[in-house]
Amino acid sequence: MSDAVDQPEAPDLREAAVHGVRWAAMVRGTAEVVLMAAMILLARLISPTEFGYFAVAIIAQELAIVITAEGIGTALVQRATVDREHLQAGLWLALATGVVLMVLTLVAAPLIVSPIFGGRTADFVRLSSPLFIIAAAGTVPMALLRRRLAFRRLSMIDLATSVMRVSVAVVLAIAGLEGESLVFGGIAAGLTTTVLAWASAPAPLPRMRLQAAREVMSYGLPASIASISWVGFRNCDYAIIGARLGAVQAGYYFRAYNLAVEYQKKISIVMGQVGLPLLARSGSEMTVIRGHMVRLIAILTFPLLAVLAITAPELVPWLFGAEWSPAVVPMQILAVGGASTLVIDAVGVALMASGRPRALLGFGFGHFGVYAGAVLLATPWGLAGVAGAATIVHTGFMVVAYMLMVRGTDDSWVRHMWADVGPATVGSLGLVAAAVPVSIGLSAAGTPTLVQLVAVALVALGAYALTLRLTFPTAFATIVELVRRLLPSAPRLPRPRHPIEVSP
Repeated sequence: MSDAVDQPEAPDLREAAVHGVRWAAMVRGTAEVVLMAAMILLARLISPTEFGYFAVAIIAQELAIVITAEGIGTALVQRATVDREHLQAGLWLALATGVVLMVLTLVAAPLIVSPIFGGRTADFVRLSSPLFIIAAAGTVPMALLRRRLAFRRLSMIDLATSVMRVSVAVVLAIAGLEGESLVFGGIAAGLTTTVLAWASAPAPLPRMRLQAAREVMSYGLPASIASISWVGFRNCDYAIIGARLGAVQAGYYFRAYNLAVEYQKKISIVMGQVGLPLLARSGSEMTVIRGHMVRLIAILTFPLLAVLAITAPELVPWLFGAEWSPAVVPMQILAVGGASTLVIDAVGVALMASGRPRALLGFGFGHFGVYAGAVLLATPWGLAGVAGAATIVHTGFMVVAYMLMVRGTDDSWVRHMWADVGPATVGSLGLVAAAVPVSIGLSAAGTPTLVQLVAVALVALGAYALTLRLTFPTAFATIVELVRRLLPSAPRLPRPRHPIEVSP
C-alpha cells in the first residue's frame, strides 16, 4: 500500500460541527424554499395517479443512490486512513456495481414490475436505470469531500442538485410529460451531483486492487446490504399500496408520507453530511456530540410536524388543490411516525460512525420486515389504517434503535432517549394544547385560510418556546445558543442564565 492520502489534520470537532451545521442549515433553507414551491407546482401539474406510478418507480432511483454511497462511500469516510489504492478500488467497485444493477433493473422492469404494477410503472423504472452508473461515478469524490469536512462545498452541491431536480421536473411537466418529468428530474439531479463532485474532488481512475477492495468491502458489503433494507423500508408501503389499493391511493399516500416524514427528514440530512465524518473521528466524545446533534434535530423538527398536523385540513387543499384532500388524515397520523424516523436516522448515523455495520444491517432488515408486514395487514383499513400501522412500527423501532445503540455498555437507553427527545416532546404537547383550540375556533369563524395558518403557527411556536423555557430551560438555551452560533454576524443575543446542555 502507498502512503495514506487525504488525511486532514484533526480539527476542533465542535467548531467543525458548528461550521458544518451553519452551511448545511443556510443552504438547506434555501433549497427547501425552492423544493416546496416546485412541490406545489408539480402537484397541480401532475395527477395523483401519475404520482402513484412514480412512488413505486422511485425505489429504483433510491437504490441507485444509496447502495454505492452508503456502502463504498461510507466505508471510505469511516476508515481511519485511506490510501490511493482504496480510492481506486472503491471507484472500480462502485462502477462495477452500478453496471450490474442497471442491467438487473432493465431485466426486472418487464419481468417483475410490469405484471405487478403495470406497464406505466415499468416504463418509469426502465427510464431510471442509467442513474445506477451516474450515482456510482460520484461515490468516491463525494466520499473525499466528506472526509475533508468540506461542508461548504457539500452544501453548495446539495443546493445545485435540488435546483436542477426541480427545474428539470417543472419544465418537463409544463411541456406535458406527466410522471416522466419526475423521473428525468431525478436523473438530472444525480448527474449534477456527480459532475460537481468530480470538479471539487477529483479521484484516481478506477483500478481493481484486491487487498484494498477487501478492506473496503469488509465494511462496505454489510453497509450496502443494510442500505437496501432502508430503501425497502422507505418504499415498501408505496409498493404494497400500489399493488393492493391502486395507483391513485399510492399517490395520495406518497403525498402524505412526503409531507409528514420525508420532507422533515431532509433536515436530518445535516446529521448525515455533518455527523458521520465528525462522529467517525470523535473517539470518546462521540456520545456527547451525537446526543447534542439529535437533541437539536428533535427540538427543531418536532414543532414543525405538530403544526403541520394541526393545519393539514386547511393547508393541503390550499397548497396542492382540493383533489389532494384524501391525503390529509394519513398525513396527520404519520406526523408522529415522522418524528420517530428522524431520531432513528440519527441513531443510525452513530452506528455507522462507530463501525457497526452488521448491527445496522440487522436493525434495517428487522425494521423493513416488520413494517412491510404491518402495511400488508393494514391495507383493508385504507390509508388511515396504513398510516396508523406505520406510526406504531416506527415508534417501536425508535426504542429498538436506542437499545441497540447502548448494547454492550452500562448506559440506559431510557435515559439517552429521554435526554434526546423529551424536551421536544413536552414542548410539542404544550404547542398542541394551545394551537388546536385556536385552529378550531378560527375555522368555525370562517377565517381566510392564509390568516388562519399564520395565526395558528404563531400561537403554536410561541407556546412551544414558552413550554421549553419553563420545563427544559437548558433545551431553550440550546436554541438561543444555536441561533447565536449559526448567525455570528447577527446582533448578539442575551446569554441565558442556564448552562447549555451537552450530555444526556
